[in-house]
Amino acid sequence: MVASGTSFGSRGDEQEKIRTSLDAVTARNPHIRVSAKVASNHGALLRKDFRAITDAVRETVTAGAPQDAQHR
Repeated sequence: MVASGTSFGSRGDEQEKIRTSLDAVTARNPHIRVSAKVASNHGALLRKDFRAITDAVRETVTAGAPQDAQHR
């Protein structure tokens, strides 16, 4: 999950530069996946985007579950 708002203490567009590198990271490692990009900053993420977080957790749990458990 990626928060797209400004980060506390960051300067200029340094956070967006980091976010643009995510495509290369996920291309190199199939075990890393971005579930969602939300509009909140890191300070408001839990308050404003808790549904996206719970969806990401559910996806992670489902991905790690044995195949027969996923179809119950």
